[in-house]
Amino acid sequence: MQKLRLFYCVVAAAVLIPAAAFAASAVSEGERLGRPCAGCHATNGYAPGEYIARIGGQNADYMTKVMKEFATGKRPGSVEMSLLAKGYSEADIAAISEYYGGKAWKNSTNKIDSKKSAAGLKLAKVSGCFDCHGAKGEGIDSFPRIGGQNSGYLYEALKRYKADKIASEEMALVKDMSESQLESLAQYFSGIRK
Repeated sequence: MQKLRLFYCVVAAAVLIPAAAFAASAVSEGERLGRPCAGCHATNGYAPGEYIARIGGQNADYMTKVMKEFATGKRPGSVEMSLLAKGYSEADIAAISEYYGGKAWKNSTNKIDSKKSAAGLKLAKVSGCFDCHGAKGEGIDSFPRIGGQNSGYLYEALKRYKADKIASEEMALVKDMSESQLESLAQYFSGIRK
């Protein structure tokens, strides 16, 4: 009886240990491949400061789309971003996006101007921002989370959309906005705290 029990334990271990290791390897591959990202986006993707995007907890589908755009040159970015993205395969990009997308979101701690934020809320309501980004900026479907994102990053991204440096039909709504309005939107969305 003891031998039979030992036999079943060995068989169970032989089946379960490799399965667990295989499951962990998918996550660790994204983490391994994404290590260079920490140089700018910080460990776990919670970039400090104002001008670099927080990617920890970002929508994975959106991150995959953006990384592919950097890799093909469709989206302008920093030299580092463009070079890094070109070095990854589609499977690599998906693994990195899943790794960072699987993190819990942590809001920016940027200082927010309350007057600009209030103006940004009014502008967001009449411009339809919530239709794609959600009531708290959490991102709907494949749209990015912008609530709690770094304010300088949001402002610079909005300016790029306005100048057609980033192609997007959805973001055409910012073309007629002033830079002051763009800054107000950035202040509002960055200031959202769960």
